[in-house]
Amino acid sequence: MEIFGEYRINVTSGELGGDSGDKVYLLAPGMLSTQYQSIERSLYRVPGVQRVRRITLLPLERRYFELDTLLRHVTDPILSVDREGRVVAANLAAARVFGVSLDRVPGMQLQRFLPLMQVAELLRDFSVPRYGLQAVVRGQNFYLNWSPIALGENPSGVDSMAGAVLRLQAREKSAFIPQPLRAMALWDFDLRRQRCLQLRDLAALTAPLLIAGERGTGKSTFASAVHYLSPSAARSGCIRIVPCEGRFVLPTHLHSTGTLILEDVHHLSEKAQIGLRRQLRELPAGVRLVATCGDVHTLAPALAQVFSSLAITLPPLRKMRPALERFATTLLRQEYPDLDALDLDESVQDLIRRHDWPENFHGLRDYLMAAAAHCRRRGTCRIDRQDVPELIPQTLLPWRNWGRGLTYREIMEQLERAVFGDLAASRLSTRELAKELGISHTTVANKLRKYGLSMQKK
Repeated sequence: MEIFGEYRINVTSGELGGDSGDKVYLLAPGMLSTQYQSIERSLYRVPGVQRVRRITLLPLERRYFELDTLLRHVTDPILSVDREGRVVAANLAAARVFGVSLDRVPGMQLQRFLPLMQVAELLRDFSVPRYGLQAVVRGQNFYLNWSPIALGENPSGVDSMAGAVLRLQAREKSAFIPQPLRAMALWDFDLRRQRCLQLRDLAALTAPLLIAGERGTGKSTFASAVHYLSPSAARSGCIRIVPCEGRFVLPTHLHSTGTLILEDVHHLSEKAQIGLRRQLRELPAGVRLVATCGDVHTLAPALAQVFSSLAITLPPLRKMRPALERFATTLLRQEYPDLDALDLDESVQDLIRRHDWPENFHGLRDYLMAAAAHCRRRGTCRIDRQDVPELIPQTLLPWRNWGRGLTYREIMEQLERAVFGDLAASRLSTRELAKELGISHTTVANKLRKYGLSMQKK
C-alpha cells in the first residue's frame, strides 16, 4: 500500500478472489491513466506480482450488477423478505404487482400485500421450500413459491432461518382448484420435528403416501403440505375429497399431474374400500395419491397394500407435553394475528400440560378460544384460571404413552386417579373399596375428594 501512497492514489476497498484465491482486487476511484501507468511499473517490482491490469468493476460489483439486470428482465415477481416479514429486495415486476414504485418496496411488510397468507407462520415454522401456495395480490391470482434462506450449521433448523425468497407465478382461472387448500404451518416442535423432516423427504417422491394419526393430530395439514412441498405444485393442482355417504366420489376427469388427497379412508366399510381400490387403478400415472387414516389396522388388505410403501404416523399431544405451552401460544397467535399476544398464566400452563387432550389440536384449540373470549371480555391480555373452561380428566394408559414431560409425582397422581376412578365406578361404597385395597375408609374418601370422583350409585 506504500506504493499507492507515494503516488497519492486513494484505495477505498478491496477483494480477494480468483479460483485459487491468488488475485487481489483494489478499488481506486478517480485514478488517472497516467497514475496507473506509473504505478503499474512499481507493482511489477513487488515479489509475487505476475500480472497487473485495470478492470471496470470488482467481482462482487459485477455479480450484483448482473443479478440486478437479470431480475429486472424476469417477468415473474421475485422478492426476498427477512425473518420479520419485511421486504429486503424486489424486482420491477414485483413492484408493479404491488402497485408501488420500486424504491418504496424495500422495508415494507409482506403482510400488507398478502393479508390472507400466514406470513408469520411461514417465517417462524417452515425451514423447507414450499411450492404452489395460492395467493391473491390486488385481485390477481398467483401461485407462490417459497424458498427459505438458511444460515448456520443446521440449515434445516427453524432457528437458522434468516428469511426467504418468494416467486409469484400468474394463476389463470382455468387452473382453479375445486377445493383450494389453505397453507398451514406444520409447527415442527418436539416429536413433530422428525415427522416434518420425514415429510420433506417423502414429498418429492411419487409413490402413494398414507398419513395416520388420531383425530386432531394434523393429518389434513400434513396432507396439504405434501402437495405444497413438491416442486410439481408450481405447475399442477390439488384435489381434496372427503367421504360422502360412506364412499369416495372421484372426479371423472383428472389432469395428468397433480395431487389427489383422500381424507379419512378409515370411515369407509371394507366393501367400499375394495371398490375404491378398483377406482384408484384408473388414476393417471402422474397423479400423486395421498390419504389420511385414523387407524391403519382398519384398512382392508387390498387398500392397505396401495399405501404399504410410504407412511407417516403423527404423534398425539399427550406424547408432546414439553411442547404443549409452545403449541398453545402458537394457536393463539394464529387465531388472533392482529391482536397483542395473549399470555398464559402459569396455572393455566400447568392445566394444559397435565391434560391428555384426546381430541388433540381440535380440543386444545376450542379450549383456548373459549378462554381467550372470556379473557377479552374482561379486557385483559393474560389468560388465567377464571378464563378457562373446566376440564374433564381422561387418562390414557399405559403411562409411557402419556407420561413424557411429567414429573414422577405427577405420573403417580395420574395413575392413582385412574385406579380410583376405575374401582369407584364398580363399587357400592367407600368402605367396600377401602377393604379391598387394604387402606382406611378415610384415606379412600380423601383420595376421591382430591380427584373429584364419587361412588356410582346402583
